[in-house]
Order: sequence, then C-alpha cells, then structure tokens
Amino acid sequence: MNQLSLTINQQPVTAAPGTSILDAATVAGIAIPTLCFDNALEATGSCWMCIVEIKGKNLFVPACHTEISEGMVIETENETLTAMRRQSLERIIRQHGGDCLGPCELNCPAGCNIPEFVAAIAEHQDRNAIEIIKKSIPLPGILGRICPAPCEDECRRHGVDKPVSICALKRYAADTDMQQDERFIPEVAAKTGKKVAIIGSGPTGLSAAYFLLCLGHEVTIFESGAEAGGMMRYGIPRFRLPETVIESDLATLCDMGVEFCFNTTFGKEITLEALRSRFDALLLAVGAQKAATMQIPGEDAEGVTSGIDFLRKAASGVKPCPGERVVVTGGGNTAIDAARTALRLGASSVTILYRRSRKEMPANRAEIEEALAEGVSIIEHAAPILIRQVDGTLEITALTMRPGEPDESGRCRPIAVDGSEFILKANTLISAIGQEIDPLTGSAASINTTGSGKLQVDSETLQSAAEWIFAGGDCVTGTDLAIRAVAQGKRAAHSINLFLQKEKVTPPLHPFNSSYGARDEAPEAFYKRAPLAERVALEELSAKTRTESFMEVVAGYSEEDARKEAERCLQCRCNATGDCRLRELATRYTPLYTAEKHDHQGFYKAENTTIKMEREKCVDCGICVRTIEQNGGYQESDVALMAEHCPTGALSLPL
Repeated sequence: MNQLSLTINQQPVTAAPGTSILDAATVAGIAIPTLCFDNALEATGSCWMCIVEIKGKNLFVPACHTEISEGMVIETENETLTAMRRQSLERIIRQHGGDCLGPCELNCPAGCNIPEFVAAIAEHQDRNAIEIIKKSIPLPGILGRICPAPCEDECRRHGVDKPVSICALKRYAADTDMQQDERFIPEVAAKTGKKVAIIGSGPTGLSAAYFLLCLGHEVTIFESGAEAGGMMRYGIPRFRLPETVIESDLATLCDMGVEFCFNTTFGKEITLEALRSRFDALLLAVGAQKAATMQIPGEDAEGVTSGIDFLRKAASGVKPCPGERVVVTGGGNTAIDAARTALRLGASSVTILYRRSRKEMPANRAEIEEALAEGVSIIEHAAPILIRQVDGTLEITALTMRPGEPDESGRCRPIAVDGSEFILKANTLISAIGQEIDPLTGSAASINTTGSGKLQVDSETLQSAAEWIFAGGDCVTGTDLAIRAVAQGKRAAHSINLFLQKEKVTPPLHPFNSSYGARDEAPEAFYKRAPLAERVALEELSAKTRTESFMEVVAGYSEEDARKEAERCLQCRCNATGDCRLRELATRYTPLYTAEKHDHQGFYKAENTTIKMEREKCVDCGICVRTIEQNGGYQESDVALMAEHCPTGALSLPL
C-alpha cells in the first residue's frame, strides 16, 4: 500500500491512507493530548483536546478522527492551540466536581498522602503505611508526637463527628516499624558523585539530607551540638518526645549513609571556604535557637533564665532546680514545655503570664490543656515590666494588657492598662517569648539578611544569590512548626538536586486540584453515607502521676485501636488521582484555574455489585456509553474496561 507523506511539528512522517492524524503522530513518537479518545472505540473528538492546526489552511481539527492527506503540514503545539485547549478544559472543569486530594493532605505542609497511608493501616498493611508516609515525612516517629496536626483541622470527618486522629496513626505506623527486625529503609539511587554540606541537624537539615540521599548524593551534616536533632532533641521535653524515638528516626538516615560532624560550628570550626573546596552545594538549616530578650529592667538577675536554656539543660541530663515557685512568660510551645518541665523538676506552683488571651496562644491546643490538667495556671492579658531580687526571691512587676487593633499576625495588639500593676514572687522566672536567628549564620556565608536576621533566599526555590548556597527552615521563615521545617527541607532537596544536575532551579510543580471546598462544604450526602463512630482515644498517664517523672504522657494506639480509628477515614481522595487524564491536562494547560463549586444535591456515590459511579466527576466523555453501544448493550465483561478507561475516576471497581 502506498504511504502518504506529511510533516508534524517539522518532523517528516509517513503513514497509510485512512490513518488518523493522532495515530500517525503516535507511531512517530509525537504526543497529542486526548481526553475522550480510546483506542478500542470509534473516535468522536467531542472533548476538542486533541485539536491540531493544519498549516496553510488556518484549519483546526480534532486529530483523533481527521484522516491524513499527502503533503499535510501539522502543528500540535502553539499559542493558539494552547488557548483553545485551555478554553475547552475550563468548560469541562466547570461541570466537574469532587476532591482530587483530601483536604487533610492539602493542609499538610509536607504534602503527606494521608488517605492512602490511613487506608493501608485499616487494611492491615502497616509496612505499606510507613512507606507511604516516608515519601514525604522522613521523621514520622517524631512528627507523630509533636506535630499540631493542621491536617486534622481540615478533616471532612468534622461534618460527621470528630476528625480522624491522623497524627496518632502516623505515630502508630512509625512505632510499629521501629519494632520490626527489618525496618523500612527507602531505596537509594546510584551514587552521583555529588557532595552536599548541610549546616544544622534540625528537621529541615535532616529532611533535606534524607531526600538528597534518596537521589544518590552524598550528604554531610555539620552540627554545633554533640548530638543530632536540633530543637527536637534539646527544646522538646522527654515526656513529649522520648530520646529513643529521636534515635529511631535518625537510624534510618544513618543506614542510608549520612555523615555527621558534631561539635562543629559554622564560621568557627568550619568555614565557607573550606566547604566550597569540598562540596558541590551547601544548605544552611540552622534554625532559630537564640532566645529573644524581654528588654525590661532586671532580666539579667540571678534566677532569670530563657526557656531554651532551661529545656536544653533538662534534656541534656542537667536537672535545673527551679525552686517552689516558677513564673513563665510567653504563650508558645516553649513556654508550655518549660512550665510542665518545671513541675517535674520540683516546682509546686507554676504560673504563665501571657499578654493576650488563652485562645490566642500559639502553643498546641492539646499541650495547653495538658499543662492546665497538670496544675499550671495561666494569667491572661499580662506582661512583666520589671524584675527585682528581694531577699533572694524574684519580685516580678507585671501590667494588665487590653486588646488593641489587630497587628500583622491578625491578632489584637496588646496595650498596657495604666495603673494596673501587680506583683508576683518567684524563685525562677523563665522567659519564653520567642527565638531569634544567630546573625553569625548569614555573615559566615555572606548571605544578605532581613532586619529580623532571616536569611534572604528565593522563597520558592530557597536558592541564595550565591547559586551553590541554599537556606531553609527557621533561619528563613522565622520560628515555625516542625512539619513546615520538614517541608522546607524537602523543597531545598528538590532545588539542590536540580542545581547539581545543572538544570534550571525551579520550584516543584503544583498539580491542578479539584475540590468540594472547605472541610464542611462537600455535598450533604457525602457526610450522610458515614455512620457515626467515636474517635478512638489515646491512653494517658493520670494528671497525678505524670508530673512525678519524665515518662511519655500519651501512649500510642494498639493494633486493634489503630485499625478501628483508620476505618473512620472518609477517603476523600479520588481513586484516580495518580492517573487522571483530566488532572494531567489541567495541570499542563490551566494550572491556576480554580474550579467552581457545585451543589450535587443528594448524590455522592451510586453503586451496584460490580461498579461504583461518582456522577460529579463525570465529564461526559462518552467512553462508557460508547463501550456499551459498541458491544450491543450492557455486558458484565464491559465493567472492568469502562473503569480502566474512565479518564477521571468517575467509574471504578469496588475494593
């Protein structure tokens, strides 16, 4: 048979008469986007995604059912085609509803695939659960204990009863893995010969090291302390985070080949010049470990200490003696941890002074409640203004504060109330009003800093003006959650890897995401399909006994309880997220498009014994209908084919 000659994207192509443009391009290795096309079915071109331009005729046609002709010149990608595809996609997406990803994973700073690992636990696949978690969170034992769980705040289970205990399930997976003879170690790529230096072994540095090791790069972490972990080791008390858990998470990194250099301070024992001669890239991840000062008279008096120093001594085995009466200033986690630690070190009275209301305290809600249960008292709307030593006792003068106009954080700015002075007496005052970045970090690397000492890097790539130097974590963002520090480490590793491969350093791609909206905005039927199920409680030491030691206060789930809690998950994530053709095309052509919200009254899932249908995800591509018509009516054998070829996950087989 005579072959026809044509040109596609300036590439000569030959094909038999009667061949469609799409088939000719596919055989030639040229990809044309499609949505409603299926090889086994007659093409209709109704989605208009495979549109191409026939040059010289100003003609735009669907490639799936337009036959080639001799001498035809075709373009499959240009600005006009992109605009037309975008317009078609926006029309299709307007009719499409549902969650690509669950609100929980969208609100996890590290992007953990929460529905999938929770489902694995429910299905008795604990090994699979830890593998899923460690694709995004390298320190699951630690984060399973200290993360404030922003994911749970957005759990759609709120619309039924209480959110799934996601953080506790993460801890369960990590603790179960810790007890195995053969623990999960991620696959490490072949060695690239590239070397990366990381300054700081907190969550950002450790996470960056983990992902860089997975990619085959050699990593050395320089740490000024004697052990790894940063503020996770020295700033979080053992009753919240046992040392064995820290060591367990670190063991994975050691097995992967990380090298630690302890008692080594950047700018002192190791210089920028020395690092430049030995390493291909440098990541600064030093955190913010310098205590902020109160800037009031008497704060250098004997008996006054910072929350960071107090917790560091307690964690290092040096048991400070706070005396019977302790006052703590501040409302963050450091303040709460210091207060609870003081009780365990013998204090009989611990009072926290906070200049705003208790509801505005940035500390974890659960930790505040734990502190109150243990006997810590909180004086709201109060701040110290003077400290004096009187007969061996601290005399603290404080003022009552009233809420003013909102500040940059959105909270009301505290304003002192004239004539409201009152006095507290204490053996120890612990100042925990915030942490700052050591200015040595930026100067030692010749990186510009902001007025607050933060290192200046590209906010998306974390690359500095010196291309081989990157920075992330608290030294860039200011004091933040450990889970966000993990996310920074992951992002830094992505950028450093591109740099080492001599590719353009760009931020990670953010795929298109369809969503019902906020946690309580799914269709009513979505919530009604879930039976009420109590959140499985975690066992805790009694308030009476917990302050007698540094034993971990909260116990993890048993296997039975973990399965029971995991089964409460509503599984919001779409079953086709990984291979959804619509999502792939939307990411490519409409990455910034926001899908409209739809009211799918009284309908979420329709099921029979062989197939599930989610009508709101259907984009009317016609594949399922054409399959039935082509086979002369509905056949049971069509079910698997329809589910497999559905481009959006609207059809799927029951689990």
